[in-house]
Amino acid sequence: DIWGAIIAGFNIVISFGTMTNIGRYKIRNEEARILFFDKLFLGVKKAAFRAMDLTVRQKIPPEDNPYLIDLEEKKQRFLDDVSYYDYDEPKEFSKDFKTLRQRINQPNAVRNFQKILSMYYIPEVYQVNSYLQEDLVELYKVCEDIHAELTEDINDPGENEKAAHLFERLLDFSSRLEKSLQRGHIYWGFLKQRRILDWDICVVFRYFWGLFCCSSAGCTIPLSPIENETYGIIKEAQVVYDTHKGANLRREIRDLEYLYWATRESEIASLIFVSACLAFIVSWIFTISRIITRLGGPTAVTELGFWGSIASALGAILAVFHFVRKLLILVRLWCTLGGKVRASGSDKDARRALQRIKGVTFTQLMLTAARLGAALGAAIALPWSVAQNAFPEKIDTDRSIPLWIALGAFCAAVGSTIFFFLVEYVVRYNLSPKLGEFVCEAFREELEELFEALSVPENTIDTKQAQQRKTWEYVARDFLHQYRFDTVFAADRFGSILQYIQGGLKQKKEKKPKKKKGGESNL
Repeated sequence: DIWGAIIAGFNIVISFGTMTNIGRYKIRNEEARILFFDKLFLGVKKAAFRAMDLTVRQKIPPEDNPYLIDLEEKKQRFLDDVSYYDYDEPKEFSKDFKTLRQRINQPNAVRNFQKILSMYYIPEVYQVNSYLQEDLVELYKVCEDIHAELTEDINDPGENEKAAHLFERLLDFSSRLEKSLQRGHIYWGFLKQRRILDWDICVVFRYFWGLFCCSSAGCTIPLSPIENETYGIIKEAQVVYDTHKGANLRREIRDLEYLYWATRESEIASLIFVSACLAFIVSWIFTISRIITRLGGPTAVTELGFWGSIASALGAILAVFHFVRKLLILVRLWCTLGGKVRASGSDKDARRALQRIKGVTFTQLMLTAARLGAALGAAIALPWSVAQNAFPEKIDTDRSIPLWIALGAFCAAVGSTIFFFLVEYVVRYNLSPKLGEFVCEAFREELEELFEALSVPENTIDTKQAQQRKTWEYVARDFLHQYRFDTVFAADRFGSILQYIQGGLKQKKEKKPKKKKGGESNL
């Protein structure tokens, strides 16, 4: 009884730590969803809008036109800043803007407004305040996009219909997404104020309901969770991207996948939070019941606490699914690195570095396998032990079997924890500081292909470096989503890969032929 109470006491601390950590993880994912809606969703709607034919675009109401929405937002921001910096009301600017809005479907009117911005308002009226000039430059960029979409035509009825359906679906999805965002106050770093329907226990039921729902690229399925609808929109956007060569939706698809995975991970975090909360409550009950029984109290309390240990088995089952998924990712990455080592050629430094990275990946693979064994043992031993004690006359098996399985799981958990510290502070610590360069050079062809696929036509407003930096950011997101190096390296080493990609790949240096004595080359 005493040992059972002590172990349950440890479980109280562990389960509470799990609750706080997973609570912070869920909040990060919810903040990512808010970031998508505030910063990226309008760009997704712009790409779908631009994929349609010009005549179809002109039939869209102004309140649904993403370019006009962006134009109004930029104008309002400029007016707010004018008021903030204590300038006079810009009556002349408002008059010019009103003229633009009345003739917004005429490319010449857009060009005239851009000319007024660049030759009058920016260099003369607001030349003293760089912040207001920046607002006007952003307004100029939106006008440039509007002029581009007014002068671009698609002329393909089949592709038009698909793009129009995608755009309508995004409009319907917009209000639903906004209602699902959780912008409440955060308490103690891991709890957040939410609606009742967004409480973790409600999200768990919604998650399991989503497993029975499908996602369709052709239509919105009634009563499907927002996660399924997001995935359906991704599939439809992929169809438009594959069939419509004029619309570059590759970046927008990556942004939608960003939303999808943030929503999915938020729901999984709720599942883990509820499981940890149940284990926390049950551990208290189990500990108190053991103490009561030890002091001569009734055994009914102990039996209740014993049945409650099934809640810990739920956490073990969730851990099994997580480690299986991580194990498959690591096996795939390990095999990929093996191919890169064989293809490294005569570059000894790169080959040695890739072999080291492959070795680190293998240690992570073994560590994950040990943790998987511990979670699997706990998921088997706990229900088996409960069943043996509840139905001894029906289950005729050796009562020591679940005990030995649990002991093996405990030893595997302790051993994997010790192994983790060795990997973290010995193997990872001694990795080369040029890790990012070696990894990226090994995957140079894939990265360059991604750069070509994610590139968009450059404008004449932003610098070439700024536009390429944005492209490399998407390349890094796409590449590191495909090759999950975050499952192998800690934040600092993983960050070196991210920084090397975002900085743009260095040009390959051609090796100069060695010269023989006397000045003759080896050629």
